[in-house]
Amino acid sequence: MSEESAFLLIGLLVLAFPVLAIVAFVMTLGLRRRVQELEERVRQLAGQRPMPVDAVKAATPASPAPAEGKKAAEPVREAVAPAPAVAPVDKPSAVEPAPARPEPMVAASAQAARRAAPDKPKVSLEEKLGTRWAVWVGGLALALGGAFMVRYAIEEELLGPGARILAGLVFSLALIGGGEYLRRRPVAPAAKQAAYIPGVVTAAGTVALFATIYAAYALYDFLSPAQAFVLLGLVGIATMYAAALHGPWLAGLGLVGAYGAPLLVSSNQPNPWALALYVVVVTGAAFMLARIRLWRWLAIAAGIGAFCYGFVLGSIMGGDTGAMVFYILALSVLVGAVLIYEPHHGKTYQRFDPIGLGAVAGLAILAVSFAGADVFGHASLATLLIVMALALAAALAFDALAPAAVIAGLAGLACLWIWPIGGQLAAEPLVVVPGHLYLPFLMPDALQAYLQIAIIPAVVLLLATTISLMRYPRPQWPALALALAGAATPIFALAIAYLRIESLRASLPFGAVAAGLAVLFAATTERFLRQERQAGENETPGAGSSLHAVASASAVALTLTFLITDSPLTLAFGLSAFGAAWVSTLRPLPALRWCAAGFVVLVLARMGGAWTLAGAGLEHFPDWQDIALRYAVPAAAFYYGGVLLRRRKTDIPAAILDLGAILLACTAVVFAIRLGLRGAEEAAYPGMSLAEAGLYTALAFAASMALVYRSGATTSPVYRAAAPISVIIALCLTVTGPLITANPAISGELIGGGALFNTLLPGYALPSLLAGAAALFWHWYGRGVGKEEQRNRGMENAPFALLCGICAFVLGFVYVTLEVRKIFADGVPDFTSISSAENWGYTIAWLLYGLVLLALGIWAKARAIRLGSAIVIMLAVAKAFLFDMSELEGIWRALSFMGLGVALIGIGLVYQRLLFGPRQEPRQ
Repeated sequence: MSEESAFLLIGLLVLAFPVLAIVAFVMTLGLRRRVQELEERVRQLAGQRPMPVDAVKAATPASPAPAEGKKAAEPVREAVAPAPAVAPVDKPSAVEPAPARPEPMVAASAQAARRAAPDKPKVSLEEKLGTRWAVWVGGLALALGGAFMVRYAIEEELLGPGARILAGLVFSLALIGGGEYLRRRPVAPAAKQAAYIPGVVTAAGTVALFATIYAAYALYDFLSPAQAFVLLGLVGIATMYAAALHGPWLAGLGLVGAYGAPLLVSSNQPNPWALALYVVVVTGAAFMLARIRLWRWLAIAAGIGAFCYGFVLGSIMGGDTGAMVFYILALSVLVGAVLIYEPHHGKTYQRFDPIGLGAVAGLAILAVSFAGADVFGHASLATLLIVMALALAAALAFDALAPAAVIAGLAGLACLWIWPIGGQLAAEPLVVVPGHLYLPFLMPDALQAYLQIAIIPAVVLLLATTISLMRYPRPQWPALALALAGAATPIFALAIAYLRIESLRASLPFGAVAAGLAVLFAATTERFLRQERQAGENETPGAGSSLHAVASASAVALTLTFLITDSPLTLAFGLSAFGAAWVSTLRPLPALRWCAAGFVVLVLARMGGAWTLAGAGLEHFPDWQDIALRYAVPAAAFYYGGVLLRRRKTDIPAAILDLGAILLACTAVVFAIRLGLRGAEEAAYPGMSLAEAGLYTALAFAASMALVYRSGATTSPVYRAAAPISVIIALCLTVTGPLITANPAISGELIGGGALFNTLLPGYALPSLLAGAAALFWHWYGRGVGKEEQRNRGMENAPFALLCGICAFVLGFVYVTLEVRKIFADGVPDFTSISSAENWGYTIAWLLYGLVLLALGIWAKARAIRLGSAIVIMLAVAKAFLFDMSELEGIWRALSFMGLGVALIGIGLVYQRLLFGPRQEPRQ
């Protein structure tokens, strides 16, 4: 060991003794101050609430002898006087009973004092300038003056290097001594509200002392790096503890100086042990001072500094991991003693402690980072397990730190996720016996270590939190944190281990473990429910029963995922959602309802871009088995799961299951249509035929009818909202599909098939019929339900019935027109050359289409359909008089007008006989 290293270690050890002395001194001052406050409080209580005269007379013995009264008064005085000094505030004395609820009297007196206290006078600008700003600027001027004096001496070469350093030391010590002298002088009452002059002077001296020591090291080489390191740290710690006398801001200055010392001192051979010991000493001093003076900001700042130096230490440790192990364990001891045990021992739970939880989280992050940098060696893994044990112990011991159990679980899960198990398994040799027989049952060492870290922390967390929740009743939020840690950690540990080891392959061992977890969590759920029923908490299930039930359902999902070939996660999660919904009917736990909804969200997230019918989102288009297992079966599971959930009530989880059922069912039908029309090889490529576009449009209209029917049969808001949306989607598909993109007249696609049975049937006829049926369905559904009930359900049927009717009318008209073209031109969608027979065919077809619409309108008693019939017939009449008269010749012209005349006369007869019959004459 070199001389500098020896001096450094000796200096750090010596540094610990004055720190302990200062701590003891400050603790004594704090205890004395608290005793004085308690004595003053007792005096105030005794003076504000004197005993009534009648009570005094009743309590005094009736003997007339004054000696007896005198003797009786002395024990009372002796029993009352020592009470403030002996009995603690939090715990009443065991000898005398505590006074009955003194808090209301104290609160009332405090409120009365606040009402009686006059308002504080406003501070004028002159007072601020004279009593505050002048002091702060003066302190800054003193510090800068010392630095400028040293610079002037260097530039003018007035003094030698040693004399300059000595002058700086004298100036610094003089300022510090002057600050202490001013502190001990009596302070005028008016000065208490102004800036604290002794603290400002002391701060100026501290800054000058820091600068002097650094100049002696950096400018003149009077100090070695180790010596400067120790001296700067000593000044920083002393400055922090001087804050106990001068104010909290001086502690911040000392903390900055102490943590900045290692950054100011450079060395060609960094010593990780020295840095670790130094930062631990500084952090411990800051923690103890913060706890004594109740300076939360100092504890937070010190914790952040120690956390950052942990990464610095990890970057310079090289192959020596001992310093990092010592650093993390020493910080764990400090955090456990100063920030965990001392503040919460014997205290009741009020709220979570963010400082303690932040310190535990910082330790966990350092431990996980250290384990990853060490490639999960034995020392780093042991350190990580110790930190996790500390977090779990803190969570079990103190309710204010219950989320520390979640932090412990997250640390273990992070370790499993970043562990390079794949590379380690690939690097290990295979075990082969003579005869070239590979023994797969012999587990590699790397896999053994990985599984141990996956199993041991998860099992310990599960057992510890479950036993604690069963034996000791806890408040709501601490119980929730413990139950979450115990339930979630094993599930996620199993899932991560499966992903890292099996990579989504079917695995019987993992499936068996998941099934065992499902049974175990089901048993603990029943135990928690029995305990809650005995305690009379049936209406509000506890955290243990709720989260363990969710864990059991999740374990079932993992079991299905691990055992089913090719791992269709949508099937596993879909069946699990139905299972959770079914169990919720037997055990009314709200968490199970949300668990079922969570599985739906996972399925939709798993599908991802699978709704894209073509493109890079699908490498292989699903076959019939995939469509059934990945989409149809989960859709049915979600549908019936939503039905089960609505038996109890209609809420958000039930709505989520309904939404998942609608999306997956539509996706399954869309994929089935594409696969059936194009085949597995061409289905993944872009493009859409007329038949495919028409079937998609027909599907949208059929879905609108199903949804509007379900909206009336159930109370689900999803169906009521999805029914109108499906009509809008159908309208968009009608316009963009059969009418524009897939229209043969625009795309030039040949109309395949025969004269009647061709691609026009699925492209136009089927969607037109379904659109008309949807229009009638919306129309009749509106008749059967009153307008008031329609408004209550959020449905106005007339606009959607009209949209469906318009789509049916347009699609039917296009079908009739293109069918004529198919018959006369054999499917060539080129309208540049039209024969006379084809031209006559259009007129007759339009007239027949109008007559069909008229008959349908009369049968359905729908005036809108009859108006559509009138539009088509008027179009045929206009074509006959404006086009056929000039373009047709011979027999075709005669037939056109003869057919038109017969049709119009027939329509007139229908209107006269059926719609507008003879009116009765009014009676005279």
